[in-house]
Amino acid sequence: MQKRAEALQKYLVFILVFLTLITGFSAVANSESAELPAWLKKVTTEKYQQPDAMLALLQQHQEERVGLSSQLQARWYYEQAILFEVLGRHIEQQQAAEQGLTLLAEQQSLLRVKLLYALGFALEMQADTEQAMQRYETGIALATLLDDEVQILRGHINQAAIYLSFNKHKQALALLQDTYHRAQILQNKALIAEVNAELGLLYVSISFEEEGIVLLKTALQLYQELGWQKNIVTVKFNLARTYGFLQQYQLSLQLYNEILQAESASTDVMNLYHTYLGLAITSSASGAGDAAISYINKAEAYLPQLQAKVHIATHHYEKALILQRLKQTSLAMQQLLLAEQSLALENDSELAMGLTYVKSQLLAESGEFERAYQQLEQFMQQFKQQRNEDNELALERMRLVFAQEQQQQQNLLLLQDNELKALRLQEVESSHKLQMLWQIVLGSSTLILSILLIWQLFRRKKLLASNNKNSKQEQA
Repeated sequence: MQKRAEALQKYLVFILVFLTLITGFSAVANSESAELPAWLKKVTTEKYQQPDAMLALLQQHQEERVGLSSQLQARWYYEQAILFEVLGRHIEQQQAAEQGLTLLAEQQSLLRVKLLYALGFALEMQADTEQAMQRYETGIALATLLDDEVQILRGHINQAAIYLSFNKHKQALALLQDTYHRAQILQNKALIAEVNAELGLLYVSISFEEEGIVLLKTALQLYQELGWQKNIVTVKFNLARTYGFLQQYQLSLQLYNEILQAESASTDVMNLYHTYLGLAITSSASGAGDAAISYINKAEAYLPQLQAKVHIATHHYEKALILQRLKQTSLAMQQLLLAEQSLALENDSELAMGLTYVKSQLLAESGEFERAYQQLEQFMQQFKQQRNEDNELALERMRLVFAQEQQQQQNLLLLQDNELKALRLQEVESSHKLQMLWQIVLGSSTLILSILLIWQLFRRKKLLASNNKNSKQEQA
């Protein structure tokens, strides 16, 4: 009896400790939420909708940051890093993310995961893709340890973007398709928008423009529902570029002009740069050469202010194409040489192929036929290699489509099989019910017959007894 009492006492102590821990964790979480200043809450909620205003608000309270806990100071730096990212200020984004990570040290938290991703993106935009990938991988490993599916998938989207920048389309496609399906399960609007935008861009880059447009439009609608202006502009820009590739110039120009009107009062030089560049490319392709030069020069005015290095080679290449169409061969060649100098930073095989081809054309136009022929041979080798990769990718896509059809067929067969089993089960159940009914009827009939038989026997005995009594009376 005493042992049972001791065991019960230990059990009650365990329950009490467990409840105390749960209450303690809840109190810590609530206290962290409660100590988050109102202005920092506002920044957290509205940073994507009003980045300029929220950065100003954050900087107004810079002196108050010093009095915050190290955790909240790290949060302050994270919000600042994201605002710098949205505004295209990637050097400052890197600095903010590094300061936040220093405060957290080796803490295993979701905030550290987010800061790692912010740092990775800042490095990626400055063409340090190796270090960026390293930060993404570290963040994914920590998110996996913390079992946070949203952050794992965000890390995969970041990885896919780097694969895409290196033209590793197969790796990017596999990663994004997996992320796309997993994101649908989570029903996280921001994450679904992000993966649609990235997957749409990938499909466009591998010449599946129609599929890409559907995904980009889905992303655009979701970002509009969220009110994330920067992301809306980015997706519109990618849609405009896609329409330009498809020679739907009016749709392309319409989107660029929408962006320009929306960004007229903005200080976001990244958006303004890309909009003018897009207008220049589309105008040139549609035959409006003078307008194209005007737009490319406006874009170039923003180029020194950009803190991202990955666009420089592309800019000079696009300007070379515009000048070539205007028959300004020597100026176009100068732009190509500038593009070649910057190309090492971008590591873009498709751009390298384009540069080689345009250079061969310009050399031929200048009468340097031997050098033009050498450039053309180099282009053919690059083209052959790229074509092999494209064919391999197309086959892979066919395989994926076939696998999907197979899965659908298997699902259909499984559904039919389940329906058949359900019908059989119903038949068995009905048969069982019918059998039980017959048993009940038979049992009831037997019971009634037994009662009748007993009643008859009882009645017969009664009659016999009555007859015997009457006989005795008659004899007497």
